[in-house]
Amino acid sequence: MRSQWAALDRRVWQMAFARSVNTMGLSLVMAFLGIYIVETRGYPAWLYGVIALVANVGQSLSSAWAGNLSDRIGRKPLITTSLFVRSAVIAALGTQVFLDAPLWSLAANMVVSSALRGCFEPVAYALVADVVTAEQRIPAFGLQRMSTNLGWAIGPALGGVLTLVMPYGLVFYVAATGMIIAGFVTLGVVDPVTQRPPRDGRSVAKTSEKHELRKALRESSHDPLLRLLLAGTFLCALLETQMFSTFAIYMTDEIGIAKSQVGWLYTLNGAGVLLLQVPALALLGRWGITRTLPWASLFDAVGFALIGAAHGFAGGAIAIVTLTCAEVLFDPAHQAAIAEVGDPARRGRTYGTVAFVQMIGIAMAPLLGGVLLDTIGDHHVGMWLAIATIGLGQTLCFIAFVRLRTSQLRGPP
Repeated sequence: MRSQWAALDRRVWQMAFARSVNTMGLSLVMAFLGIYIVETRGYPAWLYGVIALVANVGQSLSSAWAGNLSDRIGRKPLITTSLFVRSAVIAALGTQVFLDAPLWSLAANMVVSSALRGCFEPVAYALVADVVTAEQRIPAFGLQRMSTNLGWAIGPALGGVLTLVMPYGLVFYVAATGMIIAGFVTLGVVDPVTQRPPRDGRSVAKTSEKHELRKALRESSHDPLLRLLLAGTFLCALLETQMFSTFAIYMTDEIGIAKSQVGWLYTLNGAGVLLLQVPALALLGRWGITRTLPWASLFDAVGFALIGAAHGFAGGAIAIVTLTCAEVLFDPAHQAAIAEVGDPARRGRTYGTVAFVQMIGIAMAPLLGGVLLDTIGDHHVGMWLAIATIGLGQTLCFIAFVRLRTSQLRGPP
């Protein structure tokens, strides 16, 4: 694995570092935002779910727009600008939290912040896919996943400690600083995409963007392989987001552990990725995405079912470790699958379309989790078994995906 990483393009490492610093800053605050709104401010969980729904729908739309636009104007302008602008937005959100601003103003800022994230994520993944060979995809995307979880390993634990010594709102300024650092790192990235000249004398920005999302989704729906990938991606997002929304509220409200302990559970996830990602990549090299995607999806379902049996920190830790095992296998395989099925000339569009569908699932997840928490939250096992059922649907989608992929690779008899 060291030799494979050493052979990667320098830009893969630059993006990994930017991801790590950016994630560390955001996880300082975002892991506890639901707790702040529901417990500190006293709003119902379903209302937070509605806010998160609107915010993530905004991110899904900006993901599709930015991914498509990056194929024409390049990756770097969107990546760097989104980081700098979002740092200001996060600092403003911290001021609102510090002043206990009205919920509607917090919600508006959350929507803007999520939309800016949509200008970073799919474009950054497309950039990595641009600069690596097919054989380097698994180690390259594995490195991106490790960098993200390095940030998660440090951020929530540090955020939980900082909330003990300073007001929660001030922690947002620390998060904004991390985003500024990440932005400066991306300034040194050489863009792999050359800006295309305007068509018919019009500027690139004035080309018809409103039809691009519909066109991309229509083309995706006509591709059976990509259609299955999108369905599995949606269910995966709907399921895995419960770990970062419903799980935190459930563990503090229903199980009764402290917020600082929730931070340590997220740290366990991040540290587990750092420890397990390298052996997981070795296993991915032997299994390939064909075996990995279905099995990792099934592990995900088992991990969420285990949350219902948790009675304290130790039970939550067992569930987190199981989910981490699924994560280190699934995520690099998933990103490699996107690069494989997409058109290299329109890679940004493919990543943007997948991100659009993924964010729809993420948008719906807090609302679904909030409704379940408010209605059957007292029935711990039943609630988390209902959530785990989503993972079974995800498993079936990826079984169908790999079977069709294998059939296409073999060609007609």
